[in-house]
Amino acid sequence: MLAGGAPLSEFLDLAPGERVLALAPLAAEGAGLALGTERGVVKRVAPDFPSNKDAFEVIRLDDGDRVVGAVQLPAEEVDLVFVTSDAQLLRFPASAVRPQGRPAGGMAGIKLAPGARVAFFGAVAPSADAVVVTVHPPRAEEPEPTAEAAAATPAEGAAAAPAEGAAAKPGDAKAAPADAKGAAAAPPAKKEGGKK
Repeated sequence: MLAGGAPLSEFLDLAPGERVLALAPLAAEGAGLALGTERGVVKRVAPDFPSNKDAFEVIRLDDGDRVVGAVQLPAEEVDLVFVTSDAQLLRFPASAVRPQGRPAGGMAGIKLAPGARVAFFGAVAPSADAVVVTVHPPRAEEPEPTAEAAAATPAEGAAAAPAEGAAAKPGDAKAAPADAKGAAAAPPAKKEGGKK
């Protein structure tokens, strides 16, 4: 059984508006820390973290930008991944991003369409068959579909078909594989009925 956890205030002081994003060991070995921002900036922080400070900056952010993902890289042989709010996916080797010192602002990572933002940034092994997980949020004005309605009409925005006999409901999580080139792929739709 999992425990309820401990208040973060027992470990660190958060400034007003500051939020916890990730837990990373900040080890001297490895390829450093990788960060991705909501506006598509990527940064690899060289592992030169000060040992005499409890807190320190790791990226300079432009006004209105914020970090959406942070991960400690075990080695340069991993892929970094951006997923955007308009369903774009970019997967590229971490070695393509030059490590920078802590005060630097990073570099352009993914070009965003007008109104889009980065929804996820993280790292995966290059050989991993990673999947993209999506959630179809419930809409207050729509009634939940019945099993018959869900079988007749596929769930809008679903990334993968529900298991046979299962009804897709708003709020259900879906997963679809991301191929090696970074494109999201979903299984082909199952045809029903006779020959056509």
